[in-house]
Amino acid sequence: MKVFISHNKADEPSARALAVLLIEQGVGVWFDEWEIGAGQSIVGGIEQGLGNSNVFMLLWSEQAQRSKWVGTELHAFLRRRVENDGLKIVPLMLDATPLPVLVADYRGFDLSSGTSLGQVVAALTGHPRNIEVAVLLQQKLIELMSNASDPRDPLPYLVCPCCASPDLKRSGFTNPRNGDAHYEIKCQCGWGEAA
Repeated sequence: MKVFISHNKADEPSARALAVLLIEQGVGVWFDEWEIGAGQSIVGGIEQGLGNSNVFMLLWSEQAQRSKWVGTELHAFLRRRVENDGLKIVPLMLDATPLPVLVADYRGFDLSSGTSLGQVVAALTGHPRNIEVAVLLQQKLIELMSNASDPRDPLPYLVCPCCASPDLKRSGFTNPRNGDAHYEIKCQCGWGEAA
């Protein structure tokens, strides 16, 4: 399952919380602030996210109703949905703003009446085993580190994989006999790795 979270900037705290809860349950998520970096195409990123997702979660509110971006994302996914009935659309109503006619038929969740994001995620995913969640979280951590580090860094850790501390000590030296470079990274918790 890969979820595309469509939202207006005003609703970003709810979108971010939803994305984190989905990731914690082992679900792949396309969330704009995680996927589109500085200098990257917004339109290209959204197009790729929509094309690779099979669940469209629409955070609907008065602000979303006025958003051209949310409307464009919704129409693009609805077009895919017409051609592929295996795709899901899940509206999450943040306030009393009526859903668009083409979305009102899909079963969603009314967050304005007390339903929590945790309940939404549980209804959508169930609860995978802890080991599955750990594997997916580790894969996401590796992906984030790879995307954020210098490609020449032989040890591209941003945080300690054991304790999550960002306080990592790096060192390197060159062997005078053969000229080979050696690198080492250590954390205060005792974890370390060499290359």
